[in-house]
Amino acid sequence: MPQLDPITLEMFWRRFNSTVDELAATLKRTSFSTVVRDVNDYAAAIFDADRRLLAQSPESTPGLCGPLGSMLRHMLDENPPSELEDGDVLIGNNPWHGSGHHNDITVATPVFLNGRIIGYCVTCCHHVDIGGRRATIESRDNYEEGLRIPHLKIFKAGELNTDVLAFIQNNVRSADTVLGDLRAQFAANHVGSERLKGMCAERGWDDLQLVADEMITRSEALARAEIEKIPDGVYKSVSPVGIDDDEEVTIVCTVTIEGSDIEIDFTGTSEQVRTAINCTYTYACSYTTFAVNAVLELPIKMNEGTLKPLTIKAEEGSILNCTFPAPVFARTSIGNYMAEVVFAAIAEAVPDRITAGAGSTPMWGQYFFGKRQDGGGFAPLNVVNGGLGARPDRDGVSCLSFPVNVGNTPIEVLENDVPIMIHQRALWPDSAGAGEYRGGFGQLFEVEVLTDDHGPDGDILASFRAGRLAYPVPGFLGGGEAANGELYINNAAQNSGIQRSLKPGDRFLCKIPGGGGLGDPGKRQPESIKRDIENGLVSKDAAAERYGYDGD
Repeated sequence: MPQLDPITLEMFWRRFNSTVDELAATLKRTSFSTVVRDVNDYAAAIFDADRRLLAQSPESTPGLCGPLGSMLRHMLDENPPSELEDGDVLIGNNPWHGSGHHNDITVATPVFLNGRIIGYCVTCCHHVDIGGRRATIESRDNYEEGLRIPHLKIFKAGELNTDVLAFIQNNVRSADTVLGDLRAQFAANHVGSERLKGMCAERGWDDLQLVADEMITRSEALARAEIEKIPDGVYKSVSPVGIDDDEEVTIVCTVTIEGSDIEIDFTGTSEQVRTAINCTYTYACSYTTFAVNAVLELPIKMNEGTLKPLTIKAEEGSILNCTFPAPVFARTSIGNYMAEVVFAAIAEAVPDRITAGAGSTPMWGQYFFGKRQDGGGFAPLNVVNGGLGARPDRDGVSCLSFPVNVGNTPIEVLENDVPIMIHQRALWPDSAGAGEYRGGFGQLFEVEVLTDDHGPDGDILASFRAGRLAYPVPGFLGGGEAANGELYINNAAQNSGIQRSLKPGDRFLCKIPGGGGLGDPGKRQPESIKRDIENGLVSKDAAAERYGYDGD
């Protein structure tokens, strides 16, 4: 292979990222479900022949992107590359190898050129159903949570393995949607594979290793240079998290910066629990990695090189490294806090690189299961987001997912899929934490199940995901807290993780918190306070109480 010049390196580096963008676009445009198409609950990535990450889809959720490398390595441990053929495609959904619960199915396609593997295209999607007890935190072990797919070949030498497909089809309730999304993953991986082969063909290369090696080496150097800008030291945070039935767990985070290395150690964190909110190590690592990448503000996108300086530790048997057969369905209820606890630990060291706590941490949403009167079924995931925490030089963003990076499902899409009416989707006044920069505002989301000819055929089984019901959203560096979240069904307060049968005419209301504030509220510009009051976002009473603002 010829010597790699800087222009060629830059061109191919960009093409890796554009290739994964095309792979992701193919997945979204051919998917059957709103959870992929509108919510963006998917991941796509390309790896080199040595299983090293080259590029991943930027619009995806970190919880699905982060574990793709681990999942690929485990798949190849059980299906060695030397035994793979051109046209083989692997599938699996082991929570301990991948993204932490059964609904996320990973598909990996080895890319062959002239009889040799030159890389891998990998996708993962949250599928609308995987069998089991549906979307609930009430499962008491992993066996209740749906179909477990071993690392198998879904295609063998280009031929669909109908035996594997039949097992999936016969164990899920929404088979058409699940199989449709799986086929979208197959198609996306195929597109990515063709692009990687095309790159080699253009240059007459046997593989892409020269580009991959140089790209990863330079990325590691860039990451280490940024880490060296952070003062050496040991930084710590202790964060209580409320769970169901007025219980709580504690996440302990110790960040050690030494030269160009970062170690994040969660030793001391609470043990795993009976409720299905436990995190697998791979899932906890994915959001920890995201937090570090956000702090470093690298001028390049994440790849294997940017990951090399980071070491993550969590005690086996803890809620961040649970052991089988712990129930894990709602692992977002804990894993989503990783960015916040890392930011809390190092806020004093890098005050210009962190955000305050986010009201959309953890993810809020509802799963709806039922039938329409025309006989058609529905099983969508609806996501509703709270406010982003304040940023070092500006206010937080309202109704923005963090760190999950999923979208608010459009009202028109939701009302088309489910026989419900959205009574309000509005900013929640006074929901943001005060500070020199305030947090983004949370969201009021109120829904009614339709009645009569427009209603469902029977009840709707709804599962509710929520958070911050016990502890408020924290502000940092002197910033104020944001209000607790609230969840109501027919005006009665509820806990998170519940399943309820909603009858025609029933209503529920989600009050998703805003983000925490950053910096001393006394330093906030009066013009900014006045503007929030005029826009109906902050009441005069709240302005007086939180900022000492009297309107003059």
